Amino acid sequence: MTARETKNVRAITTSVVGCCTNLERFIGYYQHYKAESEDTIQLALTARRSLKEHIWVMASNGQMQMQQSEAFINAHAIWCRLEILVLQGNPGSGCGSLSGLTFSGVFHRLPRLRKLLISRFHDYEFNNTTLMAIPEYIECLRLDDLPGITDPGISEFVERLSRGRLQSLALLNLEILSLRVISKVLTSLSSLEEFTFLQTSSPQLPLEVMNRRGKYLISSKSLQFLHWDVLIPGPADAVIGHSIQAGEFPSLRTLRAPSDHHGILQSVCKPLEKIFLPFDRIQVRQITAKQKREQNYYTEQRYGRSLPEARINAQERIEAARKSPFMKIVVTEEKRNTFEVGLNAFMGDWRSKVTYSLSPDLEGAEEAVVDVLGLLEARIDAEWKWASGCSGKWNKTRGSHTERAIGTCDLGLDLLF
Repeated sequence: MTARETKNVRAITTSVVGCCTNLERFIGYYQHYKAESEDTIQLALTARRSLKEHIWVMASNGQMQMQQSEAFINAHAIWCRLEILVLQGNPGSGCGSLSGLTFSGVFHRLPRLRKLLISRFHDYEFNNTTLMAIPEYIECLRLDDLPGITDPGISEFVERLSRGRLQSLALLNLEILSLRVISKVLTSLSSLEEFTFLQTSSPQLPLEVMNRRGKYLISSKSLQFLHWDVLIPGPADAVIGHSIQAGEFPSLRTLRAPSDHHGILQSVCKPLEKIFLPFDRIQVRQITAKQKREQNYYTEQRYGRSLPEARINAQERIEAARKSPFMKIVVTEEKRNTFEVGLNAFMGDWRSKVTYSLSPDLEGAEEAVVDVLGLLEARIDAEWKWASGCSGKWNKTRGSHTERAIGTCDLGLDLLF
């Protein structure tokens, strides 16, 4: 597309947005926000009072000046109906653009905000102090790759929200150090139903617990869904497993654990007959071949959180358990005829109410948790594929190809929460 054609498309899009006075959702345009340049489409969106969701993808062009910061805050002035806000930074090698006061000003202007995602901002942009500016009426919160957030900040934040309405919380790549913080999150947030935890290193046991006999347990009476993904094995996996076995999560019904390398968490969930999908082995070979081409392949064992590989490993544990005897039933009829029936063992706990899951947020994805850029790419692909020949999806339960109406692929921002 030439520069002139691009300019015409932008002018038409701006006119369309301007005509839609009750516009609630705008998909397909995700230009990086630059404070020093004027974006006519974004300007038109800031005038839509009925807008219910918005994504800001910030450019790394240095700290905003006072006037620019005020302009960004005022862009939210009439969004009184906005319910979902995504703030995606771009740390890279450049300087960040937002400040703590800018975040606070934005939150203050959104009285109906219910779902908030903050990702990839420098520690001087978003930190423990900025975290406290998040309004208490938030229902779904996702904090992703924010080096300014530490254990004390999370502890103070959940104390503040202990009487709030937070139902879903995701802590991704924050590298929480202590299991005490995780325990405080789960016990303090009495309305929490979904908790997603993903990072590389394992949170450690409190020092006073390490030299004490007995098992350290954490609990939540309200939690229904837990995504637990600690890449490098440590004591945290065992603590979660023991806590589930001890009945500390009475409402928990689904556990997703892509990095359950040794099956600790799978063993405390309901037994499954099968968990792997037909194309998992092909996908793993493709991933390995890609890593070799990109020189990211290691001959020695390395930990990963690829879902196809996780499903294969989980299936191998299921099949290995079946080779062991579980129970022998002996039937004797009138002290003469004796029949013996052997039952094989299984992977899991038959008394458990928790289902072990390895399904992604975004269907067909290799990673379990979809990130902002991944969802935006999927949205754009869905828009461009409206004229393609194939509009179906692989039916995982029946192994068939199910056609769907073109344009009905719903890739809402709810997938991020």
